Amino acid sequence: MKKAVLISLSLVISFAVFGQQKIKIKEGLKDCRVIERVYTNHSSNGQLPKPFPASVPSGDRAVVLRQLGTSANGFGMLGVRQNLWADPAINAVSFIHRMHIPPHGPGSGFLAYDLSLNGGETWTNNIQVYEAPSADFNGRYPQGGIYNPLGNTDPDNAYQAYFAAVLDGSNNGTWGGYGYGVHKFSGTEPPTQHNVAATPEFLQGVPEAYTITSKGLAMCADPSNNGVGQPFADFFIITKGYFNPEIGDFEMDRFTEYMPAGGVSPISGTAVGVADAKVAFSPDGEIGYISYLSNNGENTVESEGCYHPILYKTFDGGDSWDGPYNVQLGGASGLPVVLEYLTDELIEILFEPPYPDREDIPFTSAFDHGLTVDFNGNPHLIFSVGIGSQEWSIYTSHAGVEGCGGMVAMIHAFSTDKGETWYGKLLTLLKTFRGEFPMAGSDPSSEDNRPYLASTPDGTKLFFSWIDTDIEDYGENDQPDIYCVGYDAINNTYSEVYNVSQFTAAWYSSYMATGSKYALDMGDGTYKVPFAFQQIDPLDLGNPVQYWFVDNFILTDADLSVIQGTNELEAFNFSVSQNYPNPCKGYTFIDVITKTKAAVSVEISNLIGQTVWKMPVKFYNEGKHQLRLDIPELKKGVYLCNVQVDGKRISKKLIIN
Repeated sequence: MKKAVLISLSLVISFAVFGQQKIKIKEGLKDCRVIERVYTNHSSNGQLPKPFPASVPSGDRAVVLRQLGTSANGFGMLGVRQNLWADPAINAVSFIHRMHIPPHGPGSGFLAYDLSLNGGETWTNNIQVYEAPSADFNGRYPQGGIYNPLGNTDPDNAYQAYFAAVLDGSNNGTWGGYGYGVHKFSGTEPPTQHNVAATPEFLQGVPEAYTITSKGLAMCADPSNNGVGQPFADFFIITKGYFNPEIGDFEMDRFTEYMPAGGVSPISGTAVGVADAKVAFSPDGEIGYISYLSNNGENTVESEGCYHPILYKTFDGGDSWDGPYNVQLGGASGLPVVLEYLTDELIEILFEPPYPDREDIPFTSAFDHGLTVDFNGNPHLIFSVGIGSQEWSIYTSHAGVEGCGGMVAMIHAFSTDKGETWYGKLLTLLKTFRGEFPMAGSDPSSEDNRPYLASTPDGTKLFFSWIDTDIEDYGENDQPDIYCVGYDAINNTYSEVYNVSQFTAAWYSSYMATGSKYALDMGDGTYKVPFAFQQIDPLDLGNPVQYWFVDNFILTDADLSVIQGTNELEAFNFSVSQNYPNPCKGYTFIDVITKTKAAVSVEISNLIGQTVWKMPVKFYNEGKHQLRLDIPELKKGVYLCNVQVDGKRISKKLIIN
């Protein structure tokens, strides 16, 4: 594997240019660029690493490690993709991966999944779903998830879906193919497999964006390039289709959508590509977003030569897309969380006098991110941000410190109006940024902080995760732990930062950790947040790997109420009580307090966002009002009670027994 120079040491003073003003950046700053991997077919006959103990005490969280399947090498987990998926309706968790070479498996181009039907406690591993009869069918970098038909509670009726890049050489080199299909959990039907080659219209690469909606729509979004590592062609290839129960498979089709970049460095004149892409839909499957880290030249001058999130939005299942919706990181209209995270002392360390105003500093995102959509159909992002060189790189360290030294922040950025307006919250200042992992006969491979974003299926609770190495006087992110923060999207409150790996066998060795699409809502105010990682040979990533599931990391509603969220959100002019009694049966009450005369309506929705009961709009004067909700038709279960007053909504969890 060859890669471009990833980290450079500035030997002369650098200049960031804004109109007539020049900002002088001091010597000795390290900067990192997008990891440009030239993927190989490297396979090893080395031995699997000795397995960890399956259960290790881990403080008050009682986290345990569960053994998953294996693979021929560690390449399949490089990059931030959707390998892990949980479905609380059937208490299932699945993990998609490449397979091992003979005699331990059929070959590294074959794909398999590992499956648990009891929330991750026990597993059936290496269930093959994709076959590679020859080298040009070899599957790589798989993604996948669980398709569970609406209302189903029998795991035998659910399916594992997968989507992978294929080494068929159809796009100007080694890559170009897609391979996708499903496998029914009951095992009564063989896996389906579809192979689709690139064409001049569909310049397919190595996708990083995949999801399955509650309406049974599977979708992959892939930036179009004339070969891996080539310039972005300003189109996304969207491959999507609904599940057809008559054939037991997704009926997929593909088309291109114009979603341009176009940003150019003001220093070197080089054009930008797409560093990362994601796709996600609201709990009801109605509103979807594609997000990607790039630059379309539409933000302010401080953003030139820097990456930022760009989003497109759909209301019709991805048939049409509206955008772009840009996240402005710096400048006068930048996110306050970005403008404020650098200390005054650090600004003086990093820049030559006269020291720049914060609004003049060029901020950039890094090169990976996570995306989800909440109960109101609004997008949430996690990504790291730092000072940009304006030549498509991010400064990650300065002279005299090991690691980032406060230069790089992991943030939560979100919208409350479908992408028009953006807010942000600091999750943490990263200790380290990039880690390098050796492999025989080639340059090392690199991984950054790998941000992931999970949610409960109803989109009310979010869980941010990333990897970082926190060792005193150590600056490389090559001995990482998993970190997690929970968020209550209804109440706008966060948990503390938790080190998930601490006191387990994965402490300082949670390599290439991946997060689930969904968390398991236990129904009692607790949430199990799934993770997986690979156990590698730290001296050679090309040797076989053992995958592990991180079980029993649980956060509670109380945990998610410790830290108040951003105070930039517009204050509500009303309040809503929890319904009472709760749990209830047949009827319940809520109290609504309005500060002015207001229009009030109530909707009750299930956990996938479908409205199951409505109270039409009624007008109330200022004051406290008791509303009786007569709901005898609603069955036992957990619902959301959504109270809307003058266009603003507050949601509460409602339980029927």
